[in-house]
Amino acid sequence: MSEAEERIVKVAVIGSGLAGLTSAYMLTKSETGSQDNVRFQVHLFEKNATLGMDAASISVGYNDKFRIDVPMRSFMSGYYSHLFRLYRHLAIDIKTARFSFGWYRIEASEATPPTPPATTYRSYMTYSGSRTVGQLNFHKQSTASLGESIKEMFGLCWMGLIVGASYAWLMILSLWYYYRGHLSNPSHPISNMTLQQWFQQHSIHPYFVHSIFVPLFSAVCTNSWESMLNYPAADILEYMAMGLFQESYIAGSGVRQVVDRLSTPLQHIHLNTHIQSIRSGSTHRLSLQDNHGEIHGFDHVIFATQGNQALVLLKEWQQHLAQQTPGVYEEWQDVKDTSSVLEAQIHMLRQFSYENSIVINHTDTSLLPESREHWKALNLATVDASVQPIKSRYTVSFPHSTTMTTHILNMTHDVEKDKEEDILYLQTTNPCIAPSPKHILSASWFERATVTLSSKQAVQKYLFEFTGHDDSKTRLGPCQGKNGLWFVGSYCWKGIPLLEGCVASAERVVSQGIAVTEQVSLEVPCGDRQPAYHTCVEQCSASETAPLPLHLQCLAWTHHQDCQYQCMHTLTQLAIEKGEPVHQYHGKWPFHRLWGIQEPAAVLFSLLNGWYHAYYYRILKQQLKDSYDLKKYYVIMSVFAMNAWVWSTVFHTRDFGMTEKLDYFSAGLYILYSFYLAMIRIFYLRGTARRLLTCVCVLLFTAHVAYLSLGARFDYGYNMTACVIIGVLQTKLWLGWSTLQYTRWGKTERRPYAWMAGLSVTLLACAMSLEVFDFPPFHGVLDAHALWHAVTIPMIPLFYQFLLIDCKVETATEATPANKKRLL
Repeated sequence: MSEAEERIVKVAVIGSGLAGLTSAYMLTKSETGSQDNVRFQVHLFEKNATLGMDAASISVGYNDKFRIDVPMRSFMSGYYSHLFRLYRHLAIDIKTARFSFGWYRIEASEATPPTPPATTYRSYMTYSGSRTVGQLNFHKQSTASLGESIKEMFGLCWMGLIVGASYAWLMILSLWYYYRGHLSNPSHPISNMTLQQWFQQHSIHPYFVHSIFVPLFSAVCTNSWESMLNYPAADILEYMAMGLFQESYIAGSGVRQVVDRLSTPLQHIHLNTHIQSIRSGSTHRLSLQDNHGEIHGFDHVIFATQGNQALVLLKEWQQHLAQQTPGVYEEWQDVKDTSSVLEAQIHMLRQFSYENSIVINHTDTSLLPESREHWKALNLATVDASVQPIKSRYTVSFPHSTTMTTHILNMTHDVEKDKEEDILYLQTTNPCIAPSPKHILSASWFERATVTLSSKQAVQKYLFEFTGHDDSKTRLGPCQGKNGLWFVGSYCWKGIPLLEGCVASAERVVSQGIAVTEQVSLEVPCGDRQPAYHTCVEQCSASETAPLPLHLQCLAWTHHQDCQYQCMHTLTQLAIEKGEPVHQYHGKWPFHRLWGIQEPAAVLFSLLNGWYHAYYYRILKQQLKDSYDLKKYYVIMSVFAMNAWVWSTVFHTRDFGMTEKLDYFSAGLYILYSFYLAMIRIFYLRGTARRLLTCVCVLLFTAHVAYLSLGARFDYGYNMTACVIIGVLQTKLWLGWSTLQYTRWGKTERRPYAWMAGLSVTLLACAMSLEVFDFPPFHGVLDAHALWHAVTIPMIPLFYQFLLIDCKVETATEATPANKKRLL
């Protein structure tokens, strides 16, 4: 099609943060249908000399190879679905950030004049581990007398009880509200409650609130303690519920990689260009004037700035219209309509409030707790009012009503060490005490929206109308698109203003706003969210009349599902031909089916695993003596293993909600039973102890199934975490026991075969690392999950051989070591 036949739609994106870059990228990379005859011409405006998302970041370290993101950009699985999808599409290097947390107080000690008071930096709690399961420690201060030490120890125990009970109660309530749908229900009372009101209503202990919770979330949200307590309770509880058992991540190569990949296809980037006014246009709907005096015409303008910056431009336009004297009725009506829309948009933007923050990159470790043992990845300092530091442009204003957060970057990032010295790189947000000037690497000032009940209502009423947890049904609000103006950014989306809101709001405005306004089918590069995919499925479903082949009918394929499969592979083949990334559809990679089987390789390997367990099931029944106390437990283990692989075969044959749950539940049962078996074999549990352990395991599995079955959605993160924890415990038990047999505390004359158990569980743990990798299936057949099933097959005989030999030794009639050796 020639350019003369195309209709050019010009779009201006003001602001080059993640929201602006995502909007510009999606409009540029997205393709319209061949019948639409439309091409988007996108212009990105940035008032600074570099693109915004990476503008404040710096390079340090050996040969400047370490990139420090400013501010810190971490994200969490579960809460960041849109961001994860975008990063996967861009092939961003994602790494796990193993955060640990430390809480400490900065206080001025008492002193007798003229001696100035000394400042102390004392930790009172540290936490290491995953986001949900880890090690919590409380730290005592050195005291002069034994009585004071005993008193302090009782105080620490009481403090631990308060923190543990408060956190457990808070998580139970968060999960209850979330899965009951109360947090997304605007008519529920919690939607109009602040965090402080909710804490008081549910009797959360004040110590936990003010010493642990508020300092932590004040750091997450980068705002004051007062603003944190005035946060909508529903937003924070939703963050906690969705973050349960989830992991934190960072962009492994820094956000510079994100910026590079989002900006590469953009053809019109205007740096050092500040938009100063907006007017109604002549050739285009809108006219923009920049600081260079140039005037640009556009059909749409996307504000990807903070709301208060958009507010300045809209108020200036409103004042300009107020000074107009229209000559004819049509002009007067146009001015009136435009002014009316502007008034609504200005009113909406006024509902958002902002707080300033400072981020200092430095190497001054004097800001950290006094004891190096208490240094954690994130160190959260509460500065007492008694501390009056020297005034500096590098500190927040006094009195200090926010958390000073110091991030030890070496603990969460891969820092290449200097040949001469090992430097700790620190990033302090909202410093209450200034680092030494000679240690400062960079300083940046930011402005961030803080959420209130009124701003939350403004988002729901004017920008995006949300329905439940599933944002796929989200509709654009009445302020979007009016006068050709669109609003995106972290403050525009529900919940805490984070990277997720930038991507989600941009995706909605592009696909549901501009594309619909221009009456085009826009192909947004995000798998099953692509309009081309939905159009293909709809057309296929409407035209399909012939019955499906018998083998597809036998496996419960429907015409609609068959159309989804065909369209998925059509679009995947097009992406491969264009050299573009392969996308997931409905959360799964595009596999080539065989006779209706969705994942043939995984099915084959599941069958082989099941067959091997069935083979050893017969061996165990034949060779183990009936007198052996654990024979029935070993046989039951084989039954549970066969059951797990049977349901794995069924699930990978046809992925339904029920087959998925049966697969996960069966695997969980096998893992838990293997742990149970390790406990009763290694510790020789008998009688009451065995019955008690049996009851505990039954209750745990029942609670596990109930939680996953009764929730509004299947919690994949929790399921994976629970299975990994039990699997790791079992691995440690067998590995520790087998290692012990070769020490002076073990009985090597009885168990020289113990290495088989240790090696078996170690190889299995190594094989599980394949589950961490996630890549498109090789030739549409073999992916990381199928490989995991394949490598477990040769490991099965090793553990069964251990059980058989161990049974012979345990049931030997002759008691001498020499005779037992001959039994091997």
